[in-house]
Parts: sequence; C-alpha cells; structure tokens
Amino acid sequence: MRRRIILAVTIGVCLLGLAMAGRALADLSAQEMPLSGNGAAIEIHTDAQNNQWISDFQAGEIWKVNAAGDGYTIYTIEGGPDDAQSDGQGGVWWVDVTSLGRLNLADNTTQVWNVSVSNALWGLGFDASGKIWLSDGFIANIYRFTPSSRETCTYPLPLESAEINYPFVISTQLWLADNSNGQLLRLDFSGTPEWTTWQLPLGSTPFAVTQDATGNIWFTDNGLAKLGKLSPSSNEITLYPLPAGISPFMLTAAGGKIWYTEQSLGTIGSLNPSQNSAIPVVVTPSTASASSSCTTLDLPTTASAGVSTGVPSWVNASYSIVAKENGWVVYQLPTNSQPNGIVFANNKGYVLDLERHKLIRFTPTRNIYLPVVLR
Repeated sequence: MRRRIILAVTIGVCLLGLAMAGRALADLSAQEMPLSGNGAAIEIHTDAQNNQWISDFQAGEIWKVNAAGDGYTIYTIEGGPDDAQSDGQGGVWWVDVTSLGRLNLADNTTQVWNVSVSNALWGLGFDASGKIWLSDGFIANIYRFTPSSRETCTYPLPLESAEINYPFVISTQLWLADNSNGQLLRLDFSGTPEWTTWQLPLGSTPFAVTQDATGNIWFTDNGLAKLGKLSPSSNEITLYPLPAGISPFMLTAAGGKIWYTEQSLGTIGSLNPSQNSAIPVVVTPSTASASSSCTTLDLPTTASAGVSTGVPSWVNASYSIVAKENGWVVYQLPTNSQPNGIVFANNKGYVLDLERHKLIRFTPTRNIYLPVVLR
C-alpha cells in the first residue's frame, strides 16, 4: 500500500504554557531528467570531478552528465556497456559479456579486448596500481587485467558454486558478495594473495557492496530483506531489517548514512546506523590461499564512438515518506519505478530509474523543527 505523508508535526504538551518544538517530516524534493526511452540504465558512477557516468546496455550508450547538471554527452558504442567507470586518466572502461572496453575521451575512440577466458562479465573496479578487476556472473572466477601488458590473470573463487555480481576494490583488497552461498569474500593481494570468507545467516543472498567512512563493509541482502554491515577488524556482522520493501539492490555511504535503492515497492531510503538498535553477531572467518593463472589477451579492436551532446531537461518531483523509524527514512518513487544504481556527489544523491528511463537527483532533507507556542 502506497501512502503519502504530507506533513507530520509532533507537539509536546506543556501545562505551563512554555514554547515547545514539533518535528515536521518533509517529502524529498528531487529533479528528474530523461534518459534514452528505449534503453536500460542500471549502473552509475561518479568521477573525481563529480561527473556522473551512466551505463545503458540496451541502448548501447554511455552517458556523461557534468557536475553542474547543465550538460550531457552520449557516447554510442558497439555492444551493450555495463558498469562504465572513469579511470581518472582520460579513459572510461566497461564490460560487455566477454569483452572489456575502453573509451579514450581525448579522441572518442574505443578499444575492445576479447576476454576469452570469461563467460559473462558483470562489473569492474580499479586497484591502487591501476589494474582492472573483473567479475564473472556465470563462472566462479575473478580476473585481473593489466592495461600496459594485456596480461589477464584468473583467480578461481573458493567455492565453484559462487555467484558474484559487482567487485568492490579498496586499494589492495577486493571485496565480493557471493549471492549463491550467502558469503562475503575478501581477496587481499598486498602480498601473497589470500581469500578470507565470512559466512552470513541462512537464506542470505548478498548482492552489492560498499564501504563507509570508518572502514565497515555494507551490503544489500535480498534474501533476508535487510542491509548488512561487516566490521572486518572485529568480525562483527550486523543486520538491519528494512522497514518497507523486501528487495534492496544498490547502496552507497554518504554523510554518516547508508543510502540504498529497493525494487519491490520502488523506493529509495537511508539508514543512520547510530540511531538503530540492531545487535551485532561475531562470525569467525575462514581463510584460504588464492591461486591464479595468467594469459595475454590479443590486441584490441578499435573503433570510433558516436558522440552527441545536449542540455538536460530537469523536471521537479517530490517523493513522500513511507517509513521513518529506528534510524530509517524511506521515500516512495512514482508508480512503475525501478530504482537501480545510486551514488552521491557534491552533497547530492543520484539514482537511476530503469523503468521510467530517468536520472534522479536530490539533496537529502533534514528534520525541520517548527516552534509551537501553547497558550
């Protein structure tokens, strides 16, 4: 059931006639700009200049929306790009089934490598040395690609039944969520590569992973309808049941909160962990050595990307609060929404809505305190 809360004011009663404070819960004010009407945009990433990079695999497009939000560029490439990200050195990388691609922003040319050892490349991430890590949705492997030499190393996951979606790279650590076996995995490659695995509760299906400012690892868990937190230093796992909806998808950490998208109701929400009463449980991780085998990819094929530019047409929108409790605030998107990727830049949130073909941007609201005088 969808309900709209326009304004809720809590008034403390004072018999002596003193001025008291009431809390107003405001809708989330947002703006929406249209994307390709025949597309399917899932992933969004922010670069160092706060530009937004959007992958539309169905339209064969990579979008750049500039930091000011007053201009966009569409790069049309062959195939269907997934998880496109800027490397900070003039290139934008993406994956496409068994291909790894790079867009050169200096001349709008593309290079595409055939990663023949893969089956269904899903996502990518950059490590501290500039190597690119690739996840495979259909094979229990992770791949490391070195651009300068084309060397590609395959790292089998500890379990052959593992299903990994997006890799999350932090300097010399690779974090993964095993959707099939309900596990979080870390590959530490600072020295001799080693796997560390944390087993989650029965029924867990972790999907997306991020890190907060204090080093905790957060994940969405569709199977348990929860957000989860792992504190690697203490091996504590904390699970936070969603107050609305059952299908958390993507997430990001910003401003001391965890923001996420949810697809069963079509909502976006935030959790302030400091205001939540969830109790952690200590889990003993297991470790295993990590083996790899390496090969050199063939030279890439080259082409030119189609390029078009435009000015976004932002339309004002407002999303009502459907839940506010225990550190949670959840907002309802319009009917038929399917929110996917979510990022923050310049204190603004950005969300992709696949079904409505929109990019949403918003500034998080704060509680408004209205003085109320009782006479």
